[in-house]
Amino acid sequence: MEREHRETQERIRRELEQKAREERERIERQQREERERYENEMRKAREEAERQEKQLKEERERNERQEREANERHRKALERAEEERLRHEQEKKRLEEESRARLAAQAAEAERVLQEQEAEARRQTEELNRKQAELQSKYLAGIQPEVWPTPEERKRAEGQLLQPREEHFHCAIAGLAGSGKSSLINALRGLRNSSTNPAVAPTGVTETTMKIAAYRDPAKTLPRSRFVWYDVPGAGTSKIKGWQYFNSQGLFVFDLILVVVDNRFSEQDLIILQHCERYKIPSFIVRSKANQHILNTMSQDYEWEGSDDERDFNEVYLKAREKVSSQTRANYRENLREGDLNPDKPVYIVSCDALASLVLEEKRKLRKENQLIDEPQLLLNCLEAVKARRF
Repeated sequence: MEREHRETQERIRRELEQKAREERERIERQQREERERYENEMRKAREEAERQEKQLKEERERNERQEREANERHRKALERAEEERLRHEQEKKRLEEESRARLAAQAAEAERVLQEQEAEARRQTEELNRKQAELQSKYLAGIQPEVWPTPEERKRAEGQLLQPREEHFHCAIAGLAGSGKSSLINALRGLRNSSTNPAVAPTGVTETTMKIAAYRDPAKTLPRSRFVWYDVPGAGTSKIKGWQYFNSQGLFVFDLILVVVDNRFSEQDLIILQHCERYKIPSFIVRSKANQHILNTMSQDYEWEGSDDERDFNEVYLKAREKVSSQTRANYRENLREGDLNPDKPVYIVSCDALASLVLEEKRKLRKENQLIDEPQLLLNCLEAVKARRF
């Protein structure tokens, strides 16, 4: 940058010198022309005077009045010549002053440009130093850098992940290992966990998904038939580092991302949601395994003893469900605020059994078990989000 600065100064100095030389040459050329014109006029004046003197000699005896007139004309010619000389001198002085003024203005403009360039160079240097200091502070604090995918990486991820691509909605299910992602995918497709059905996403206590797997909705009618659900390997494992999770899995190519949270809202969940904000990808928070949590709350907080308890099941169930919902939303709201995200971001509390029954339209079973929480709103908002993004 310093070399560019010196080169810029040298180029400006050469341009100013060139303009000064051109201006001096123009003034000298004008002066020569004026001097030649003046000499020609003087020569003509002298010739006229000589001619008049000759005529005066020849006609002196004949007419003295004509001699006075000739003398008068001669005098006036000299006066005009003097006036012309004075005018030429004044014009020369004016041109010289204008030339000096132009040179001064050019020098001032060059100085201004130079000062602006120096200020811009200082600003760029300060910005570079600031970014270096920021990167260093983040590095010392253990904060990983933000890496954006290249167009080639985005195109490659789309080709590898989005199958089929045309006229389908691509929704990724992400989150910590063991949070219930595969069970949620099965429920969204109207399926229940099974080890014998090949269409069911495999589930287990440990992480069962090693690479992204696509599961088309088995429905034959719109809009469900257009959905493709993607089971993403769990984050927070030794194989997938937290800050690399979003880009390494190619999550930036999906139309919608559901972040599944089991119990605790983790730092990795926040990182996924922050990346969704960066890439302007719609994202929902889904609290999985809600029905089991509600049953545990019934037992622990309301001392529900099962079928031997004389209290009405639905009454205790609704109290426990309201407590779980309010505690979960309050906890997640605080975690979102700490992660510099919108604390009012919706949280969908769902039970996979209830969600599967809702998708399968098993209304009688749902009425009997009174299971529905946020499952209907989740399905509706998933459809609205992908339609808004794609259309």
